[in-house]
Amino acid sequence: MIKTMKALVRREFWENRGSFVKTPIIVGIVLLILTLGAYITTLVLSKKTGSDEILKDGVLELASIESGKLGIFWDMQVLSSSTLYFMILFFIIFFYLLGSLFDDRKDQSILFWKSLPVSDALTVSSKLLTALLFAPLVFMGIYVIVFFAEMVLFSIILMIHGLNPIKLVWIPMNYFATFKLLFLGIVAKMLWGLPVYGWLMFSSAVSKRRPFLFAVLIPLLVSAIWYWINVLTFKFTDWSMFKEPLRYLSHGLFPYASTDWKGEKFRFEIEDGSTINAITDGMINSMLGTKIVYGAIFFVVFFTLSIWIRRYRNTI
Repeated sequence: MIKTMKALVRREFWENRGSFVKTPIIVGIVLLILTLGAYITTLVLSKKTGSDEILKDGVLELASIESGKLGIFWDMQVLSSSTLYFMILFFIIFFYLLGSLFDDRKDQSILFWKSLPVSDALTVSSKLLTALLFAPLVFMGIYVIVFFAEMVLFSIILMIHGLNPIKLVWIPMNYFATFKLLFLGIVAKMLWGLPVYGWLMFSSAVSKRRPFLFAVLIPLLVSAIWYWINVLTFKFTDWSMFKEPLRYLSHGLFPYASTDWKGEKFRFEIEDGSTINAITDGMINSMLGTKIVYGAIFFVVFFTLSIWIRRYRNTI
């Protein structure tokens, strides 16, 4: 069974390697080009104006930051760039799962896979495992490489201007906290996104024509009907039907967006000097709530339905 699952996951990954591998590489190249382009633009403007004020306000300002705050500066660099990667990853997983079961019926490849001694449950599980675990690990692994490349680029720029990159870049960086942040980000994204992923797979399995429209319009229609019923009972400000789905969606999209369950907004409290540690504590607290359990139950129901529908539906 384990060997079969490995083969199925390998197939899924190979068929979607463009999305899972090429996309984060392209995004990383674009980020590096933008960083280099911003530096070159600063040099050109400084040369044309005959003043180095622009350069001082840009690259050289890093040297004026207090040593205790340099770690916070690099924390924010990690948070901003990894948030972009997590956001792009969410949309890639979104469309991957949306077509995971529909495309097999559309191109009739489902008939070939059903002829093999592999159960529908194992096939559907391999698609889910690819989306939940392997795609995020590869995506964020590439992100780590890209971020280290950006640190090297920063180091080269600083050395050009006679600054010490070891002191300004490599020592202040909190490596353990960064890896912990990315790992917990993957876990939080997986747990909060479970109901979304379950619904997407169900939409892919049940839809005959347009799985995207089914996945989006049905929840909107149900929410609209629910709100209309509330209006009839004079509950004009009851937005609960929208609030909970948006909570799972937003936390799956931005795993760093954490809220405690006492109703208070999460705050950045940098008691130990690390913004990243504050964020990771917030993510852990958010994952310990009962909302995760409710989302998991919703996921199990629709994931089971997806397997059952695939078993009896071979064409669109």
